[in-house]
Amino acid sequence: MTSEAPPQIVEEGGTRLHFAGAVFDGPRSARAITAAVLLFAMCLATPAHAQSQDQLFDDTTLRDIQLTLSQRDWDDLRARADENTYYTADLRWNGVTVRNLGIRSRGNSTRNGVKPGLRLDFNRYLSDQVFLGLKALVLDNGWTDPSTMREISSMKLFARAGLPVPREAHVRLFINGTYAGLYVAIEPIDRTFITRVFGAAEGQVETGGYLYEYKWIREWHFEDLGDELETYAGMFEPKTRETDAASRLYAPIAELVHLANTVPPERVETEVGAKIDLAQLVRYLAIQAVAGEIDGFTGNWGMSNFYLYRFRDGRPAQLIPWDADHAFWEVDRPIDQNLDLNVLARRALEVPALRQLYLQTIVDMASTMAQGGDDDGAGWLELQTRRLESKVAAAAAADPVTPFSFDEFESNTASLRGVIRGRPPALACQARNLLDPDLSTPCPDPVATEIR
Repeated sequence: MTSEAPPQIVEEGGTRLHFAGAVFDGPRSARAITAAVLLFAMCLATPAHAQSQDQLFDDTTLRDIQLTLSQRDWDDLRARADENTYYTADLRWNGVTVRNLGIRSRGNSTRNGVKPGLRLDFNRYLSDQVFLGLKALVLDNGWTDPSTMREISSMKLFARAGLPVPREAHVRLFINGTYAGLYVAIEPIDRTFITRVFGAAEGQVETGGYLYEYKWIREWHFEDLGDELETYAGMFEPKTRETDAASRLYAPIAELVHLANTVPPERVETEVGAKIDLAQLVRYLAIQAVAGEIDGFTGNWGMSNFYLYRFRDGRPAQLIPWDADHAFWEVDRPIDQNLDLNVLARRALEVPALRQLYLQTIVDMASTMAQGGDDDGAGWLELQTRRLESKVAAAAAADPVTPFSFDEFESNTASLRGVIRGRPPALACQARNLLDPDLSTPCPDPVATEIR
């Protein structure tokens, strides 16, 4: 936090309260008013000292991001939220100021002009400008998740398994000094991210590979689409080496798809595995299965929400998760949901060793979720969500443009914790039975309870 003045609280009498541009009345409940006052206190109490990426993504502290831009530009951005038009702004965070960055609306189904998701590009107008070493930052608006915690919870699960994930933390966003809502600051997946998560390879920093963001165009399950590279170009948007020839960008992807659809079972591990890291793939799928992700690599609408990275030195490509706010909605989602539909997933899991790795990862991650429990039965991940809720509740209550009431925030957060608690025991039992059918035992049905 900086020494800047905190947002203003003005009492009108009774239960009506103005806070940072929001009005709390009887329907918002006394809890929301109390939370707003707590938020005001936090604005005064947070110290200003750390200035690093680790502090930006430290989810034990709720910090502020202050954006200053022309009011006309802000109004125009909201009015044209479905466009990617950039506007000039200044940013202040924890004593750090970055001037003349570019901001634009972002998101797919979450795009809106009420509480726009934002992308901040620090080098949009000044090519060498960075913020704490970052070239960009994503501010997710939590438009489809009343708890604002599903994506962070899912990414914590990936990180606990040792897979590469973007860092995330809640922030309070202020626009021209007015509280604009609770957001999640997300590390963008770009060259800077690749260097951080993959580090150095043989003494050379890993920066020269091919990074793609998968763009959902239609339902697709990795079926062979033929030899036309333009088909793949529409779905795999390059984020590095964008000016390379189409043959260098997309021919390797078309070859991977063709191999996955055609090679005999005994050659999947060697030939398909030479193109994509199959062990990493099945661990990725297992974690999404534990999280009950309905819009991931084997989602309900085909593949979605991931990046693909092809290493410069020719190592097998890896997946990177993205936009996981559809996790932990279904307590009873089966561990084999849609696996048969996805060609790559199905062919990988036909390999006995990879199938065993998939099931063992589910057992291990289900156990991990339940570790470190308290007397109330809460495990590690549930305790994490409880901690996050206590940190962001005041900011959620005071959010002037959220589409959800504070009661919905509390109820949905309780439901999230219930899914996190209710899902692992049944999933671990199912996976253990498949690992060793001779020792199978009856499994409990997953049961979610709103835990308050």
